[in-house]
Amino acid sequence: MEFVLREATLDDYEKIKPIHKEVHDLHVSGRPDRYNATEHTLDMDYYKGLIMNDDARVFVIDHKDVIIAFTFLRKNESPDRETVVKKDYVFMEDFGVNEKYREKGLGKRMFTKAVEFTKEIGAESLELGVWEFNSTAIQFYESMGMKTQARKMEIKVHG
Repeated sequence: MEFVLREATLDDYEKIKPIHKEVHDLHVSGRPDRYNATEHTLDMDYYKGLIMNDDARVFVIDHKDVIIAFTFLRKNESPDRETVVKKDYVFMEDFGVNEKYREKGLGKRMFTKAVEFTKEIGAESLELGVWEFNSTAIQFYESMGMKTQARKMEIKVHG
């Protein structure tokens, strides 16, 4: 099988939407209190903003003209405050591999590309957020060398 990892273009928008929806549906299932089920999960203005930004990248893995994996990356910088160490980092805003193509090393290839971009852009680290319900993703990110740096916690007081 031929899998091509490449930088996405504006023309890839429609091809990314099905895999983006698959990832969104996983979040709807895991946290229906936070995510709404919808057919339209990828906003064109948001996508275009990533594609047109020199400090952002969208990478995809293409198989027979079908996008089966993607990641959205954006360079950020820490807040300009006396109490915070100034640094640039890349935030992985989204990441997904089509369920039928998992366990084939494609996620590792995509993650490795994200690390390469982080180095190329001169950022200190690659960071992301992951929901606690998504144990498969947590295991994957840990296998790639990521460590938990903070926790976001909640207590429900209604509902």
